[in-house]
Amino acid sequence: MPQANREFGLNKKDVTEKASAVLPTAAELRKALAKAGKTDAMARIRSLFDAKTFVELGAYTKRRFSETNPGVKEDEFEGVICGYGAVNGELVFAFSQDASRMKGALDAAHARKICALYDMAVKNGAPVVGIFDSAGADIFEGVDALAGYGLIMQAVSRASGVVPQIALIAGNCIGSFAAIAAMFDILVTTGSGHLYVGSPSLTGAVNAQAAVVSHDAADMLEAVAYARRVLSILPQNSSEGTPVDEAADNLNRTLDAMDLDGDVHLLLSAIADKGEYVETGADPKAPILTALTVIGGVHCGIVASAFANKEGRIDAAAARKAARFVDFCDAFSLPVLTLVNSAGFALCAENEQAPFAAELAKLATAYTRSENAKVTVILNHAIGGAYILLGSKSVGGDVVYAFENAEIGALSSASSVAFALNDTISTSTSRKQLEEDWRLSLASPVAAASTGQIDDIIGIPELRQRICSAMLLLAAKGSAKGRRHSVLPL
Repeated sequence: MPQANREFGLNKKDVTEKASAVLPTAAELRKALAKAGKTDAMARIRSLFDAKTFVELGAYTKRRFSETNPGVKEDEFEGVICGYGAVNGELVFAFSQDASRMKGALDAAHARKICALYDMAVKNGAPVVGIFDSAGADIFEGVDALAGYGLIMQAVSRASGVVPQIALIAGNCIGSFAAIAAMFDILVTTGSGHLYVGSPSLTGAVNAQAAVVSHDAADMLEAVAYARRVLSILPQNSSEGTPVDEAADNLNRTLDAMDLDGDVHLLLSAIADKGEYVETGADPKAPILTALTVIGGVHCGIVASAFANKEGRIDAAAARKAARFVDFCDAFSLPVLTLVNSAGFALCAENEQAPFAAELAKLATAYTRSENAKVTVILNHAIGGAYILLGSKSVGGDVVYAFENAEIGALSSASSVAFALNDTISTSTSRKQLEEDWRLSLASPVAAASTGQIDDIIGIPELRQRICSAMLLLAAKGSAKGRRHSVLPL
């Protein structure tokens, strides 16, 4: 009896009665596929797409049977589901690893399916979403399975900076698959997803790769919702240019007074159209926040200092996070709004022991080499290296505004007085008065504007109006066709 018939549930009588039973009929194939589709992997990939739009590719690809591998059935489906469909009405390609099929183990056919999907995605200029759930390589395939990792890495690398890539960690993502997922632009973990290079039994650390995570979702439904929100902001590909919609909010909406040194999320909500934005790499203790949003109809990214966290002082992790985000936005022609409110660098032993200078160099490189539109607003503080690196004109800022009471200088006013005027303090000249005088003269926005480093001095009420105007003016700047560069997994 042909092996295919056994897979699709045909018995000996069926074969006898059907002359064409060497291969299953179309109806039998559909029935078998429906049975095979009753897995978490199929449910996950279908939940990503708009209703009834998912189309599977390579649906009947089988694993290579080997007598030396007792775990593989003779006609077992490959452990990854691939296909395309619509997300928010736009074309998207996706793959979903199926842990119910040999634990989603990677073999040569598994790799070929993913690489073929990537080939179609790049040719059609559409994003790729990868849903990871695999125990690793099929050890019975040996070097062929290892080569599969390399082929997928090559496909992901070639697509980097061409089409957006989002990784969802639904289950195990171990070893080389963790490296592949980290190559994606956006990486989302779930409550049941585990991302690590070395087994916890060896290292004692679970999900130790948290530094590369863009969002930690409670479950798969939240992860999919996050991916859909991100895709609604990103362009389809690097050749599309900056997406600009008809403004969904009042371009002239004014803002109320707020505590700029408090929760920076409130400021983002006030600036964004309808108060909506998607934060990446959220960390309540991080001195820098990054987010995707739409302002005045212009799709863009935001890099914002969180002064409430350590005075917004830039540490090694914050520099790395901001650098990769600016680099990513530039790759897809998304303008960057930088909101500066930082007392400078975080100077401590921990940072000095980390590759701090290298991370600052990456941040400098990200801003200076980027060709997208860059709008910067200095809020209350822009001290030392934070002023330079966070979107100043000297590193490529197109339009730079500052608030009336902003403090801008190589050192804070207090440190400047302590360094330069300590000997002049007397009973008639207090330290407090000297610091105030320094801030109102040498560290004022007027002083910076007088040398052309600031374009204008503004107030909170007009903040959104000014940003909308600058974004719309500069939107065409980042619309050069074709690939700019790959997005480095910094």
